Amino acid sequence: MINTSETELPIVLYDCFSNQRFGGNVGGIVLDAANLDSIQMQKVAREINAPVTGFVTGKDDNEITVRFFMPGAEIAMCGHVTVGLFSHFAGNSDGIKDFVMKASAGDVKVQVTSKSGTLPNVMMQLSPPTMTQNDVDLVALASALDVAGSSIGTRASVAGADAGLKHLFVHLESLAEVENLSPDFQKLTQVSKDNNVQTIACFSMETVDAANTLHIRDFCPAVGVDEVPASGTTNGALAGYLLEHGFIAKEDQQILAEQGQEIGRPSLICSEIKILEGKIDTLKVGGQAVASVRGTLII
Repeated sequence: MINTSETELPIVLYDCFSNQRFGGNVGGIVLDAANLDSIQMQKVAREINAPVTGFVTGKDDNEITVRFFMPGAEIAMCGHVTVGLFSHFAGNSDGIKDFVMKASAGDVKVQVTSKSGTLPNVMMQLSPPTMTQNDVDLVALASALDVAGSSIGTRASVAGADAGLKHLFVHLESLAEVENLSPDFQKLTQVSKDNNVQTIACFSMETVDAANTLHIRDFCPAVGVDEVPASGTTNGALAGYLLEHGFIAKEDQQILAEQGQEIGRPSLICSEIKILEGKIDTLKVGGQAVASVRGTLII
């Protein structure tokens, strides 16, 4: 039976952490969603079927309230949808705008820099990452990644970091080693569970683009996605690992991570760190996003 009391809401899809359509990570946004309940939001997220959809439930000047849903469950925070969301609200005026995003994870400071003729640049402030202790079975890890055991831990030990999600970082010497990875995702899921992490990220300081800092692939089979093309929280946590293991100097800097080429969705994630007494005092993560779909949701 057709519902004769339909409600129409504007929706938009953004390709996030990318300056090109069909790159980056897809983020869904439902505007004016204050009257939707949790069950409706979950159904809509499943219908849109983006990795994550954000529902804007309130907007008061520079404060925006949002809830995030994967197709199967609500989550407290999503970095790539945040980049898409504030790209959408940036407007056309030049300059810098400061926002507060009110999410289940808490209040997040967001700064948007806009310049006529270019995509806005969105940076969100995250809590500095903490290093975690992981007693990793390197034989099992190498088998799951299908690499020689001698390939991992050559310069720095395999170790974990937490920046909202828990990550395990694996350094490989060459770009080719990272590009050619073909993991056994069933084994990698078990390694993730054994080490209580959500993602296993493999990176090299060799890059495709010489202007970038590192090349990374982020494998997440333990949470239902074999590989993601762009991941803000992972790269935020990686900044802490890089500092801890001497890959970067203990000074204020910008880290540019290229990701997603291997799965056909090239991405660029920017992390900015400020250092105090040798540790990360301020961490910002962000990038650009481009709209790919605009339409109307009918409830």
